[in-house]
Amino acid sequence: MAETKKNQTPEEFFAVTTTGRKGVEDMLRVMGPEIQGVGAGNLQESSAFETWKMRALVEVSTNQALIDGNVLGTRPGLHSVYQALAKSANMGLQFGGHFPQAYLVPKSGKAVLIVSEEGLAFIGTYGPGAVLRVKPELHEVYEKDRFSIDDALREYQHEYAPFAERGKLVGYFTVLEYKDGRKQIPYILQSKVRQIEDAYGGETNPAYKKAPEQMDRKTAMKAMLRPVAKESEGLAMAYSLEEGDPMPEMRDVTERVGGRLAQATEALQAHAEPPGATEPQPVTETPKAAPEPELPKQDPASDAPAQPAAQPATEGQHLGPDGKPELF
Repeated sequence: MAETKKNQTPEEFFAVTTTGRKGVEDMLRVMGPEIQGVGAGNLQESSAFETWKMRALVEVSTNQALIDGNVLGTRPGLHSVYQALAKSANMGLQFGGHFPQAYLVPKSGKAVLIVSEEGLAFIGTYGPGAVLRVKPELHEVYEKDRFSIDDALREYQHEYAPFAERGKLVGYFTVLEYKDGRKQIPYILQSKVRQIEDAYGGETNPAYKKAPEQMDRKTAMKAMLRPVAKESEGLAMAYSLEEGDPMPEMRDVTERVGGRLAQATEALQAHAEPPGATEPQPVTETPKAAPEPELPKQDPASDAPAQPAAQPATEGQHLGPDGKPELF
């Protein structure tokens, strides 16, 4: 196997790779040890990493959107694939299968890593710096369902007739069980989910175009897991991919590779883009102030004493400066 250098320049990178599927194969073969070096614990076994590489190759080489966008046909495009795969390995995410944890979409001729709803739940439970004891499951609430939360007991009731018409979707909730014993039941309205998506470009987002319902579920889970990201290194990394937040401190090898990738990308962009060229700005829309349907209220029947350590369930689990719940 070819030896990888500690300071890989763009020229050295493309000296051992080409473009197209062959370039992806060369990149995974030659740069594989370096990608594994920054990978999460679940990819450190050789057999696990070999499976990850094969699934990554299938994801990239059969992704019609990347093919149509000619992402693999250019050097900046192929290098963006390398960056995306290194980031996914760093969080321990798998491609493909019935419930992919991550996938790639094209944007401005480059590959962008998108973490799915399943991926976010996996990172919070099993990824770097995981703090959850059980992988959270996303539950949908419809307008004819009976749904209530007991803040004192940290319990919920969700009842519906399985074969009856449940009406339109009004929101989502999940249960967060922490390793230290804490428990939270966050929820979010569907209208708030759409406002968040509109703020990030809505229907112009390539991930939204690919699967709008999946994107709604992912947005809901992302909003409800935001407090967990303050404690989980892996989730903080996933959020920074789409929001541009500062990356948390990671292992030295990760910092080294991350800096080298950034330098290589800047060099490639300078070589590929004519002077004066500017990156197209994302299309954004002002969130529509549509009336929000109300989720069923908390069950008032419980007389159990409030638990001092428990925090009230809030939409998106976000508290304002005054300590009162705010909409996410």
